[in-house]
Amino acid sequence: MSWSIVNFSGEEIIKLSLEMETSGKEFYEKALNYAEEIQLKEMLGYLALEEEKHLKEFKKLGERLTKEFEPNESYAGEYGDYLKSIVNNHVFNLNKVEDLVKGIKTDLDILRFALSFEKDSIMIFQEFENFVSSTGKEIIKELVNEEKGHIKKINALFLLI
Repeated sequence: MSWSIVNFSGEEIIKLSLEMETSGKEFYEKALNYAEEIQLKEMLGYLALEEEKHLKEFKKLGERLTKEFEPNESYAGEYGDYLKSIVNNHVFNLNKVEDLVKGIKTDLDILRFALSFEKDSIMIFQEFENFVSSTGKEIIKELVNEEKGHIKKINALFLLI
């Protein structure tokens, strides 16, 4: 499934976020079958649960999200073009999860993919902050902080593997 932003609606932002988190959860669950180190297996299980938690948070956010957004643009569609480019280049975009999993050869491959996912997610979530109310901003900031915590866990495993 291809991601695209046609309208800058709250529903579209939530849909994209849910697809991203679902893809991350799917990757972590499938990567468990390829992981060799026990610490990595434990972390992948933890990250899959975290993505499930984020799915719930985004669903809650969707119930409160402001539905109108007026981006500050120098030309019509500028912000949309930018947002499309970052979402479409997200590491788990389209149906890449299957391809990524097939490409796993080592535990380091898993860690690299996981790190890319978490970093991409932070960048995209920070952009989504422009679309939400102050309550939404707080939820997204909390999610970004959780993603940063995931990056710390992933980086710690790089030293062990």
